[in-house]
Amino acid sequence: MHKIKDLKIKKLFRIVDRVNSYSAKMASLPDEMLKKQTKVFKDRLKNGENLNDLLPEAFAVVREADKRVLSMFPFDVQVLGGIVLHQGNIAEMKTGEGKTLTATMPVYLNALDGKGVILVTANSYLAERDAQEMGKVYRWLGLSISVGVDQEKEIKEKQKKTIYASDIVYTTSYALGFDYLIDNLSTFAEQKYMCAFNYVLIDEVDSVLLDSAQMPLVISGAPRVQSNLYQVSNNFILTLEKKVDFRLDDQEKNVWLTERGIDEAEHFFDIDNLFGEKYKELFKHIELALKAHQLFKINRDYVIEDQKVKLLDSVNGRIMEGTKLQSGLHQAIETKEHIETTPETRAMASITYQNLFRMFHKISGMTGTASTAKPEFLETYNMEVISIPTNRPTIRKDLTDKIFVSLPEKISALIEQVKSFHEKEQPVLLVTESVSMSEIYSKILLEQGIAHNVLNAYNIPKEAEIISEAGQLGSVTVATSMAGRGTDIKLGPGVARLGGLAVIGSEHMKSNRIDEQLRGRAGRQGDPGLSQFYVSLEDNLLIKEGPDWIRKYFEKKSNKIDENKPKLLTRHRFTNLVKKIQKYKDEQSHDARIQSLEFDENLRIQREIVYKARNKIIFSKEILNQEIISLASKLFDIFLSNRKNLLFENLSRYILDNLNYDFKFDLSKNNDRKSIKKYLIEIVKDKIRDRQFILKNDQQLTNFEKISILKAIDSSWIEQVDNLQQIKLAVISRQYSQKNPLYEYQREAASSYGLMKEKIMLSGLKNFMLSDLVEGKNGEISIFFP
Repeated sequence: MHKIKDLKIKKLFRIVDRVNSYSAKMASLPDEMLKKQTKVFKDRLKNGENLNDLLPEAFAVVREADKRVLSMFPFDVQVLGGIVLHQGNIAEMKTGEGKTLTATMPVYLNALDGKGVILVTANSYLAERDAQEMGKVYRWLGLSISVGVDQEKEIKEKQKKTIYASDIVYTTSYALGFDYLIDNLSTFAEQKYMCAFNYVLIDEVDSVLLDSAQMPLVISGAPRVQSNLYQVSNNFILTLEKKVDFRLDDQEKNVWLTERGIDEAEHFFDIDNLFGEKYKELFKHIELALKAHQLFKINRDYVIEDQKVKLLDSVNGRIMEGTKLQSGLHQAIETKEHIETTPETRAMASITYQNLFRMFHKISGMTGTASTAKPEFLETYNMEVISIPTNRPTIRKDLTDKIFVSLPEKISALIEQVKSFHEKEQPVLLVTESVSMSEIYSKILLEQGIAHNVLNAYNIPKEAEIISEAGQLGSVTVATSMAGRGTDIKLGPGVARLGGLAVIGSEHMKSNRIDEQLRGRAGRQGDPGLSQFYVSLEDNLLIKEGPDWIRKYFEKKSNKIDENKPKLLTRHRFTNLVKKIQKYKDEQSHDARIQSLEFDENLRIQREIVYKARNKIIFSKEILNQEIISLASKLFDIFLSNRKNLLFENLSRYILDNLNYDFKFDLSKNNDRKSIKKYLIEIVKDKIRDRQFILKNDQQLTNFEKISILKAIDSSWIEQVDNLQQIKLAVISRQYSQKNPLYEYQREAASSYGLMKEKIMLSGLKNFMLSDLVEGKNGEISIFFP
């Protein structure tokens, strides 16, 4: 064991010693007695003890169960990691240190109180694999376990009820988020399946809570009117000349028409002023087409699969299933790629991973790389990052970068290095930044006669198989930065004596954390290995994010380059450059996540209020007659507060539109507000009596009243979610006119929320009052809403 200097780790090791003190006792118990400890623990919880009281014995029990069922006995450092996870913090454990086995201890302990544990994995394959392997232990100890994802088929509503009723659920962040949103679109209590958010353990926690934090999970529906401007705008963009008709900023994150480009547009579309109000939609579609062509690249930002545009995660290169760009951008890309344009839809429900996981009572996570984001994890999620010592010292060699002026020089030197490793049969993992670069390196290796596997977004189904072979003699694997994360690369026979797995990075990633993840693919559990990155001044990271002197230096040297004789750059200003850029990018990403959280706060508060109101209605068992009358009373007060609405014409219009299509107005034209309100309330009460007569029992009446109000809530909330997204896009540009976008967003969101509340009340009353109820031959009642 390492010498421990960290006082916090020393303190935690005292708990490890207490766990160890029960090892002999648990080892002496026969199987049946060990299994019965689960009931003993549950009884002790009922009698007033808490999970912390049980930890030493419970960890010792599951540790012994791991040994008997899986033939694996967790090391002390894994027990240490389990304690950190139980305490609601992040256990930073190096690749290969056995995070999957570590999780069995806190998962078992936190499942004992019956409130549910959710373990989130990096992808559906890992969720199914880990649930199958570790599930043997949980079931052996008497706990129920389910998997919330299925790679083969869609999981049905009834199955989800069983899944989320289990003690332990293995799933993915993507599946969990959408299950939460769909559950909150349910109409009846029997349709709901989600458990309370108690304890969640997130594997690769930095990937979920940092890299994917801003990605909104959106359920779309309610199609907009389809525009016919996508194709014509796309045709126009193809006539433009770069730097003449349009320009991009240095980082290629924004694009705009020049004055000549605007003139070209007005000539092409035969209009007098592109910025006129009547050409607002046309200008929007021209902008979308321009962005689709210039800012989004195939095999970098998206792939075409099954004649569909599928977005790629910019961090790990994985396909983001079910995710589409908003506000027409996805349709613009489809038009660009000559694929059938999918309908542009409204957002029905939305949540970010940040706010999804902040709803849990306790949250913890595991990863190999979290130290650089310690302050953010503490600030945003109230989780400490605690680095767990390795079971065996790390002996991997992390070599200094090899830096070249040009891309051809770098590729030439990199391929020579791969050939050198391959000749002595040392396995190589060659990591690229994008799908397109992985395919380029694959073609070069084929030309060199080097057999290899390719792991990118096009062959994710073979990911586990490819990674399982990556550490074998003579193996060469080309992969995007996903690199089989969550699956260990185990060394084959004879590989250790050759130096272990060689990880070659074809360029640095945007974040140093991702670089460290890639290095960590080699050298697991004290194995030998090495890592090295190859860099050129033409790399995306340096071109887009680097200082101006890089471009000037490249232009000066580019004429003297001989790719057959690559020349290394060794001066300090080159070797230190990547670290500076990555630090700057990490700070930018952090600021963007904080801003996203601030913007999403308004939506979060509104979402919680709306979902709480929905659940109150769904789970109510009482007839809602009084609530309908109360709702009507508030609306009538609002309506009658305007003196103009006391006029006979306005009042009769209000009744016809919202209360009764066919009525005889028997009030004199000079009645006061009080008597008019009383008259309106009587109309509502008459309708309630009428509904009670048609609907033969209280349950039917209750269901009709619930549906009337829920339909109003849902239609208004769908409009509000979509509206907030449009407001967010609109206010961002106001920073150029010296306005605070966040303040502008909060102001408009609050105003929009007030209008939504009034609309929900009016729509709910209208649904109840004006719906037609028709009884069929079999006695079933059909509802036709207005």
